[in-house]
Amino acid sequence: MKINRAAIKQNAKGVISSTKPSPILVGLVYLAVTYVLQFLSYTVSGQYQAYMKMMEQMMAGNLDYVPQMPHTNAGGVIISIAIVLMMMMLSVGFTIYCMNICQFRNAGFGNLFDGFAIFFKVLWLTLLMGIFVWLWSLLLIVPGIIAAYRYRMALYIMIDNPQLGALDCIRASSSMMNGHKGELFVLDLSFLGWVLLTAFPFVTIWVTPYTSVTYVNYYLALRDMPRTNFNVKV
Repeated sequence: MKINRAAIKQNAKGVISSTKPSPILVGLVYLAVTYVLQFLSYTVSGQYQAYMKMMEQMMAGNLDYVPQMPHTNAGGVIISIAIVLMMMMLSVGFTIYCMNICQFRNAGFGNLFDGFAIFFKVLWLTLLMGIFVWLWSLLLIVPGIIAAYRYRMALYIMIDNPQLGALDCIRASSSMMNGHKGELFVLDLSFLGWVLLTAFPFVTIWVTPYTSVTYVNYYLALRDMPRTNFNVKV
């Protein structure tokens, strides 16, 4: 049984236009906080200063200038890692917000911080998926890509079933994605044009909630699809 790609994308547009607070506004706050954190990370790590130095030399016509690797102390590295983890949890929080609005639950700006409540579970899930994808990639790049698609629903399953462990979510995702990996790949390709347009910031404000809500819709369609080999209660 295939999922109607056009239907879930159309539903995403309807959800975005009818939900209060607007997913576009919540997404704007999410993006703004993320950009500020990225700037802090680049500053602390020295990447911003190195970039500005390179631009200064290029503007001065010094085309022979060789960019220097930024020097970062241990404290800067720790702060940078902490900022990256914060951005990851904000991303999870925005996904939780999208899950709530797609299921007609109470949702708001506070959802952006809900990811911190499952911080260690998400971190462990992310690490495990990264390890598994890397191990499959040792065979060839294609098995690694297939593995990445196999585990794509794991985070949604964890948000939907917070009582489950990381391995359970990965196994459930593998079961759920059986026969649907190519379908999800085509869905990804359908957003390619939008992704290219995100070079313009105002486009990103629309694309972020649009793609996020669509992927949540895809998960919900998979979740509610009758099957005999997927026994996780959702």
